[in-house]
Amino acid sequence: MKLNAALCDDDAVALASEAELISGLLSKKGVEFELQLFRSPRDMLRSNIIYDIVFLDIEMDGMNGIELAEKIREKNRNCFVFFITNYSVYLDKAFDVRAIRYLTKPVDPDRLRAGIDFVLDSIESASKKISVTNFKNKLTVEIEIADIIYISNSGRRTQIVTKQYEFETEEIFSTVKQMIEKEVNYFATPHQSYYVNLKYVTDYTKTDVQMSYGGNTYNILMTRRRYKDFDIKFFEAAKVI
Repeated sequence: MKLNAALCDDDAVALASEAELISGLLSKKGVEFELQLFRSPRDMLRSNIIYDIVFLDIEMDGMNGIELAEKIREKNRNCFVFFITNYSVYLDKAFDVRAIRYLTKPVDPDRLRAGIDFVLDSIESASKKISVTNFKNKLTVEIEIADIIYISNSGRRTQIVTKQYEFETEEIFSTVKQMIEKEVNYFATPHQSYYVNLKYVTDYTKTDVQMSYGGNTYNILMTRRRYKDFDIKFFEAAKVI
């Protein structure tokens, strides 16, 4: 696994210090990585690289780090965002772009290390797969769990909706659900008949969950008694996905 990373800070001294710290931590983890350095948000946006993880100052000339994070997520919704700043006033806005760490300068190495551990674990879990049997043709299908948008109970079978296609399995809902929850922790149950991938959730209420991918939208039932647990799980997962 090669990690494409970027650091943007318009303070040259801070940029060099942060780059040394980040590179050192990644090297100690034995991770193959490339860390691109930028002093301008607009220069960073001109890059054609799709970044897995970015470290952004917030107060910068021309464009702040929050705006930069929003544009980066247009290229890769699953990019992991760290903010490194002297200002706490942007903390609420940082949650809007699902930053997994909000670090104040000078950076605490332990907090940065914990955040990087989260990222590496999440990337590893994104490659996990399950194997199920297609009900229609009886063939075994191997699916990357990260590609599953949701599964639903269709009686003695399970409907699986992925980014590419949807089909029914011979395995029952509880069996498929157990396969997924054994491997990853970013799914939740808004209703007894649904198990949804939280990274595709765009909004939710006490009666339904809105999901989307690639221009397609999905409305999933939510029961009131499951709302609180779903809400907690969503915000826990937002730190990672």
